[in-house]
Amino acid sequence: MDMKLTLDHVPFAYRDLDAAMGAFDQVGLSPQYGGAHDNGCTHMAIVTFDDRSYIELIAERRSGDHQYWPEMIHANAGPATWCIRVSDIVAECRRVLARGYPVDGPRSGGRTREDGVAIEWQTAKIGSEHDGYILPFLIEDCTPLSYRVTPSASMSGSNLTGIGRVVIAVESIDATTAVFQDLYRWPTPVRARIDGYGEIATFPGTAVSLASADDGWLAERVDDLGPCPCSVLISTADLEAASAELRLEAPVDWPAASVAFVDDPDLGRHIGVMEPDHPTSDERAEPNPGRD
Repeated sequence: MDMKLTLDHVPFAYRDLDAAMGAFDQVGLSPQYGGAHDNGCTHMAIVTFDDRSYIELIAERRSGDHQYWPEMIHANAGPATWCIRVSDIVAECRRVLARGYPVDGPRSGGRTREDGVAIEWQTAKIGSEHDGYILPFLIEDCTPLSYRVTPSASMSGSNLTGIGRVVIAVESIDATTAVFQDLYRWPTPVRARIDGYGEIATFPGTAVSLASADDGWLAERVDDLGPCPCSVLISTADLEAASAELRLEAPVDWPAASVAFVDDPDLGRHIGVMEPDHPTSDERAEPNPGRD
């Protein structure tokens, strides 16, 4: 039986948090400042959707050692990695190790919100350095989920309902497909060619697509940063209505969906809005909101 993953969030890494927040605000996604991490080096802002999935903007507030993807922050990379929510991080780490994949963690983390509420969690990275950020990292909340993830006021009742898909730029779709099928027992992906992206492979019933190109910005991104997420597709049931909330380009065909990317020279490569053609019950439920 294939495994359903709960997509928690996608971190976007930037050198300047204020500038990144301004860029998101300009296109209609208004981040809320989330506070400093307990490492003292990084801070973040968040765009949270009604289903409690979210985009995290992360940057350094001062120099120092930390685990929050410093190479991605210094590269102003935008999408850096992706995170799934688990109920028992130790059990999932053991399962991944048993499948033959390395695990770093669990590690404790936390931050303090602007209102003084302390938030604590545990995370673990899976996969080797060669894997880059193809595989997700895991998070389990120690404090209630509602402390960490509160739907943004600007997104409440929006036509933008949650992160519907993370698109991961890879060197080889075939090799990466084999990894996901081995680790999560996912079905054969549906493939297509998309202008500006190259070949796309989408795993039906999941929140993951793979992308691979021989040239252009996507190939350059993999050369510069290694395999990692390149785009986030936000779900909507009405793409036309969503275009009244965000500045969007004309929609393009995507496997089992129509996708319109943000009309912005930088963010337009990294953020799109997705309306499934005929969503199944599983696709409507992914990612699920989890529990407090």
